[in-house]
Amino acid sequence: MKQTWFVYHLAVVFWLASFLLFLQQPLLAQASLRPEYLRCEYHENPLGIDIITPRLSWIVTSDQRNQKQTAYQILVASSQEKLDQGEGDLWDTGKVTSDATNQIVYQGNSLTSRQDCYWKVKVWDAEQQPSAWSEPAHWSMGLLKFADWQARWISLDVGYNTKDMYKELYLPPARYLRKSFTLDKPIKSAKVYASAAGLYELHLNGQRVGESHFTPGWTDYNKRIYYNTYDVTELLKNGENAIGAIIADGWYAGYIGYALLNLKDRVRDFYGVNPAFLGQLEVEFEDGSRQIIASDGSWKASEGPIREADILMGESYDARRELTGWDMAGYNETAWKEPENVNWPEGKLEAYPGVTVQVQEELIPMEMTEPEEDVYIFDLGKNIAGKVRLRVQGPPGTVITLRYGEMLYEDGRLMTENLRKARATDTYILKGQGVEVWEPQFTYHGFQYVELSGFPGEPTQETITGIVLNSATPQRSTFACSNPMNNQLFENILTTQVANFFEVPTDCPQRDERLGWAGDAQIYVRSASYNADVAAFFNKWLVDLDDAQRWYGAYPDFAPFPFANTYQYAPAWMDVGIIVPYNIYLVYGDTRVLEKMYPGMQKFIQFQLDASENYLRPGGGNNYGDWLALGRKTSDHYVASAYFGYDARLMAMMAEALGKKEDAQQYQQLYENIRKAFADRYVKPDGTLAEDTQTAYALALYFGLYPEDKAQQGADRLAALVKENGNRFSTGFLGTKHVMLALSKYGYTDLAYTLFAQTEYPSWGYSVVNGSTSIWERWNSYTKEDGFGGEQNASMNSFSHYAYGSVAEWMFRNAAGIETDGPGFRKLIIQPEIGNNMDYLDASYESINGKIASRWEKKGRNLSLQITIPANTTAKVYVPASSEKSVRESGKAVDKAEGVRFVEMQGDTAVFEVGSGSYAFSSRR
Repeated sequence: MKQTWFVYHLAVVFWLASFLLFLQQPLLAQASLRPEYLRCEYHENPLGIDIITPRLSWIVTSDQRNQKQTAYQILVASSQEKLDQGEGDLWDTGKVTSDATNQIVYQGNSLTSRQDCYWKVKVWDAEQQPSAWSEPAHWSMGLLKFADWQARWISLDVGYNTKDMYKELYLPPARYLRKSFTLDKPIKSAKVYASAAGLYELHLNGQRVGESHFTPGWTDYNKRIYYNTYDVTELLKNGENAIGAIIADGWYAGYIGYALLNLKDRVRDFYGVNPAFLGQLEVEFEDGSRQIIASDGSWKASEGPIREADILMGESYDARRELTGWDMAGYNETAWKEPENVNWPEGKLEAYPGVTVQVQEELIPMEMTEPEEDVYIFDLGKNIAGKVRLRVQGPPGTVITLRYGEMLYEDGRLMTENLRKARATDTYILKGQGVEVWEPQFTYHGFQYVELSGFPGEPTQETITGIVLNSATPQRSTFACSNPMNNQLFENILTTQVANFFEVPTDCPQRDERLGWAGDAQIYVRSASYNADVAAFFNKWLVDLDDAQRWYGAYPDFAPFPFANTYQYAPAWMDVGIIVPYNIYLVYGDTRVLEKMYPGMQKFIQFQLDASENYLRPGGGNNYGDWLALGRKTSDHYVASAYFGYDARLMAMMAEALGKKEDAQQYQQLYENIRKAFADRYVKPDGTLAEDTQTAYALALYFGLYPEDKAQQGADRLAALVKENGNRFSTGFLGTKHVMLALSKYGYTDLAYTLFAQTEYPSWGYSVVNGSTSIWERWNSYTKEDGFGGEQNASMNSFSHYAYGSVAEWMFRNAAGIETDGPGFRKLIIQPEIGNNMDYLDASYESINGKIASRWEKKGRNLSLQITIPANTTAKVYVPASSEKSVRESGKAVDKAEGVRFVEMQGDTAVFEVGSGSYAFSSRR
């Protein structure tokens, strides 16, 4: 009996144990990876793309160390229902053995106009365990054929400029367009495809459509015009509806750049005279039928309250002329006119590929002052690009004037001399009906201070709200260190990048320029890519650059290129066509951008080679040189030859990336020929240069033009020049970025940190201690001692100019030590440089594969290094240490630490290989 009882209980225990083990099986079999952040062509859930083989991407995350994706499966379905059922009727990759998570080209069924694509992905880890399916994502196709467009271009003729274009501004009113229509069946979905020659703002049933501003963007309208796509299903109703658009000159017909300042043959209307609109609303009903409401002669047109609208000059709004309800059903449009039918523009109609301008932040003024009677100044606290929202109550006809500036005079008045011909003034005329709230729609300004005059009564700080606008490039970095000045510098860099990444990478957002200057872009692109996700932004701008390339091969000074200087190109500016594509490839692993740009890049290299003498460039073009350098000038031919060598070097690497082996060999040989000729002409036997400037040494060292046996001597001389100058720069736009990168590479880390912490003129710290909230064009744009009366030229003095912010590259690559080992941050290098004048430094960067973090802190000879490596990547980690045995990870000896493998000692640095995860190293140096 006892034996039977024992056997029974033993069976019960065994059954319970088996059951518990069974319950745990799903957990044990669950993959350690999670696919997240699904994107198509760098966008989340984009609408209306026209790339028929779009690229898909995601990141994988894990709570465990050393986790890698070994395979993936993508399902793409024509409906959400099919996707939910696991049916990839458009594309089912099956299980693909690969660790790739981005730049994955869609290879499913051919995609057609209006096609909706729903997709998800799952991945397998190193144990071949599958993850759960990701959350679903979506993209839709735009209108891929001309035949898809039933819409016609329409406008309203408001007259033409009869004024003397050099003496009087011509600022025509915005045009209003509308159409009523009826929907009599249950609605399933609806999309609008909209474009403008100029700028448009779309309305539907009394609502503004979308969050984008300054659509459809700036292009060479003679080559391409973009359209945008919106899902408007929720804005429609059964019965009568109304669609409308407001259109303004924008970049198409308005004032651009410094054309008026320099009295060009044309000062506005560079692409056309009257803006026009193209719109097509497509409604799909539950029964499968469709209805299209397209812009055509049946629409109605009128002027309205926006009496002036210009990007540079500002906007004027007369609220007494408001068209209340103009964008709603039932509006009385009898006084409206028939629109003017406009011929199709020359440019090809394409889906917008970039990131649109959107509101990023709203600012409440920090302070309000009254420097003159009834003239009020509002301080927003930082220098932005954007507009303001005005809140006011007063009698009808009251005229309020808003002016904008970056700085104030000592007496508190607004400083506007640096705006040159940009009027930068907005005007609002009250209708006198309660509290009125207004913000401009088709202009923006660069400013920290707002001057308000004509206000009825006394304003409060709530009268003005600052609205920050920026092409929606999400911030991807953090930075903090033990030096408060450097922390403010980082904030200034971010602020200035946000202010200038506005449809194109402008040089400045305030004066009569705001052009996509090439020299600034090539210097700053790598810094930009650390600070924000700029993949889609630069992909779009490179289309502008490719469109602007001159017939003879040079890339112009800026893009788009509506007008030219006497010369159209300049050394170090034209090289943007090589440097930016290379950096987008390096940071994002993007070879498609290289494929698109490759023919133009080849043409550019040939242009330089044709104009060379013994592989050296004679200069040529505008010769901006090392713009705003101090002291001895670096010659134009030196700068041109150095950049030619760098171009050839990068071109060889890009040809290799595209599998063009023969081209790669030819460009590598060209680089070697330039390097030899460069050394023969400029490098002396003792390793010094014939051009003895900081910029000359920095460019030669960074561009790899020094003979290997003399490079250290060159770096020694560069360090000596910096020290002889009081540990300060004598460089301009071109040299400054490269000085610290070269110093760090050749063993002068402490000197680089000294420059980084410098507060005497010229330095970044000098502007910070003088109150900057942004990066200045000049080292001494303003001083507390001299105000604006120093050496600088007030009319060429921007307080929001990102070029000198290129130090961000050194901050992340060197100080924090976050770098990619090959394209796309799949293999990482974590090699922080520990500065004697810095106690700690903490930085992070959200790469295309996930978050990378590096934090170091030193106390005496003891060092701690905390790092985060994203899933599906590996890193080589460099830990300063007296020996590998002095290094511990999370309190353990490194040979006991999970995911850590010692590689070698390199001098006083221990090198380890690690997998993904978070690690805490400590060492004794």
